[in-house]
Amino acid sequence: MAILGRIGTAVRDALTGTVEGTGRVGNIAIDTVRDTTANTLRSARSVGGELGALAQDAVVGTLHAAGNISGAAGSVVRDSVIGVVEGVGMVGTATTTMLHDVVVGAIRGSSDAGAELGSATQQAVEGALRGGASVGLAAEESVVQVTRGTIDGTREIGGALSDAARATVAGVVTAVAGTAGDVTAATAATTRQLVSSAAQTGEDVAQVAVSAVNGAIDAARTTGENVEQTAAAAARGAVDAAYDVSDAAGDAVRNAVTGTINGVRVTVDSAYGQTNNGSDRS
Repeated sequence: MAILGRIGTAVRDALTGTVEGTGRVGNIAIDTVRDTTANTLRSARSVGGELGALAQDAVVGTLHAAGNISGAAGSVVRDSVIGVVEGVGMVGTATTTMLHDVVVGAIRGSSDAGAELGSATQQAVEGALRGGASVGLAAEESVVQVTRGTIDGTREIGGALSDAARATVAGVVTAVAGTAGDVTAATAATTRQLVSSAAQTGEDVAQVAVSAVNGAIDAARTTGENVEQTAAAAARGAVDAAYDVSDAAGDAVRNAVTGTINGVRVTVDSAYGQTNNGSDRS
């Protein structure tokens, strides 16, 4: 279990005291987390401290409080992250880099609380992007930093990027669709980053790519986005990233993501490689 710092401990204790009388973790609402985070950070700023690290500690403390009461459900992860980001924005200057730190903290805190990590990761991503939008952070750079946070957080707890990719892309699509952003561009950028990271650490790039496309399809169906277009954007980002590594990696990823995935016929519109007919996968 992660060791809490002073901020995380103060947030955990304050939130536990607020909700344990009712025993309902749903009472850890966004405004409660926001106000508790802001009040705690105000005192911390007087003694210094890097805001991103403090925010990360705050979100871990929030999720420890949730786990202490009745378990960190997915919506609690999302709302905790939004509350922490908005709380930081009340007392300092929120940055996209801070979103990376908050997502790492959310994954760590969710793991400590025994949450199902696929759902928790998706909700952490969604919460960070929604929170970032609410404090005026640039959407494109927010997506980059949040994706980097899921990669680093997953590795920190010993998870597999192939598992996290589906949740990460689903969270990005859901959040960007909810803020009327460019879903296609965000999806392609996210899968490109995930596959690039997988290649750097020797993970199976094709497996990560298929997982990412599955996440895009899941979220597009839920949000009402065009499923085929969203899946194609995910596939394009994955293929482009893989060909940046090598022709062999690019061919492997193109073959993996071209065809029927999760009931959707996926085509790849990329300047790299050659189109093929693919196969059926789910």
